[in-house]
Amino acid sequence: MDNFLVALGINPNDAPVYLAAGMVFIAVVLIAFGIGTYSSSRRALRARAAGTSTRARESDAKEKGSAESIRFLDEVTNVAPVLQPIARQLVPFNVAALSTLRQKLVRAGYLRPSAVGAYYVARLLCAIAAAGIFVILSPYLSSKLSTLWLVVAGLGTVALGLYAPNLFVSMRRDSLQQQYRDGFPDSLDLLVICVEAGLGLDASINRVAGELRHAHPALADNFELMAIELRAGSSREEAFKNLAERMGIDEVRQMVTLLLQSEELGTSVAEALRIYSDEMRVHRMLRAEGKAQSLPVKLALPLGFFVFPTMIIVVMVPVMIRIFRVLLNT
Repeated sequence: MDNFLVALGINPNDAPVYLAAGMVFIAVVLIAFGIGTYSSSRRALRARAAGTSTRARESDAKEKGSAESIRFLDEVTNVAPVLQPIARQLVPFNVAALSTLRQKLVRAGYLRPSAVGAYYVARLLCAIAAAGIFVILSPYLSSKLSTLWLVVAGLGTVALGLYAPNLFVSMRRDSLQQQYRDGFPDSLDLLVICVEAGLGLDASINRVAGELRHAHPALADNFELMAIELRAGSSREEAFKNLAERMGIDEVRQMVTLLLQSEELGTSVAEALRIYSDEMRVHRMLRAEGKAQSLPVKLALPLGFFVFPTMIIVVMVPVMIRIFRVLLNT
């Protein structure tokens, strides 16, 4: 690596300075790209909001998502040609990737239309912050690491900052889905009680959303959104399917299918919900038993690396001390 730098006419001792300057340049380019993309998207969003009619605002949510994704792509492709290679690495240039990201953000609890733009701005800011931290620490690291490892560490730090928001969103989505699974049987029990008490299904959903507010707030938010969609005039099938897409767990999808089939066939909704609630409790118990049975396997690694070596040291050290004393005396 040093020979390569010498061939380029760069003193190897000055390599950290050039690396720091390059990181600063990349940070400035990323800031300019992020601010330009975000501001243009905001202006386009305000213009569309000003000229949107009432009928357009009541269109299907999936069609809205596709149109917003296409318009977002149009805004991204308006960046300067010099920034195109960087933009292609930071922002997906196809509707399928944006739709997947939008669905992931919704399941993580970010329901606003601006969540996609905020996600990419967060990625840029995290990458810039990681680059800035590395630039600050580069004088100290240059004395500890070679030039090659210094470059690798810089690229790894920027990559870590770039993918940190994705990791955070994934962890938040998994956490919310676990909360949904834990509270879903309770919500079914409340729904059964409300339906058997004489309330309609729409009124029962609204009542369940209020009752779950303190015990399971994330689940209550989804039921409340479904109740709002029903009051706004959406069909029951559409509202149920949107609930399943927002939560993203199999239990809700199965419940939606069960309710739609019960409504089409004219069977008792309360009886179907009661049976399904019992099945959900059985599944929750089976999941708990599965976690308990997998615990010994998960404990094998920490036991093998931490507990067993400690026990061997405690047992063998006195023996080794006695052996050394005997050998020294002889």
